[in-house]
Parts: sequence; C-alpha cells; structure tokens
Amino acid sequence: MQLFARALTSIEVERRLILPIDCLPALPRFEASHENGITLQVMDDVEILWNFRCKKRNGAADRLAIETDWIQFVNSKKLRSGDIVAFYKDDDRVSGTLCKIEVKRRTCIYNKEL
Repeated sequence: MQLFARALTSIEVERRLILPIDCLPALPRFEASHENGITLQVMDDVEILWNFRCKKRNGAADRLAIETDWIQFVNSKKLRSGDIVAFYKDDDRVSGTLCKIEVKRRTCIYNKEL
C-alpha cells in the first residue's frame, strides 16, 4: 500500500523529510515514551535496511519528520531537489510491518534551438 509520493524540496534534501500527517495511522503508534520519536525500518530498492527516526513535531500544525539517517540516505542515493520518493507499507504475516522506499529521478527535458 502506497503511503505517499512526493517531489523533494531543497529543505528535504538538506535536512529532513516531512511526512504527510495522514500517514500517522499507518505508522507504529507514538506513545508518551516516544518523546524522541520512533524508529522506522525502511527497505530501499537494493534491499538495504535503513533505520529512520521519525519524530512528531508539534507546533502550529503537527508534522511528522524523518531526521536521523535521512541525510545519509539522500547522499547515498545522490538525491536532488525535484526527485520523487514514494513510501509503501508492506504487511507481512511473518516479518510484521515493513516500509519500503522508492526513488524516481526527476526528468529534465532540454529544448535546443537549431
């Protein structure tokens, strides 16, 4: 099940990934003991398991943000602003819930005048 897909902004490439708040029901529950966030195990396209720390950021609008290990992921995939990431939730009866991430490069079409 796809949770969301979005084009990355420059802030998301440089600092943290902001998740849509409507993803909250699909994630493990945030309890009072999770002040520092929860760990999301996310598998990429080459089956590397990433342990992203997801935090619930309170303020004018509640937001979910992936911070820990996000920049390492961005650097390893050489992501740029405009690239698209998609998150999926995969429920497996044996291994439990696992999230997957897919990356699509932005496409640039150049018009050349002759």
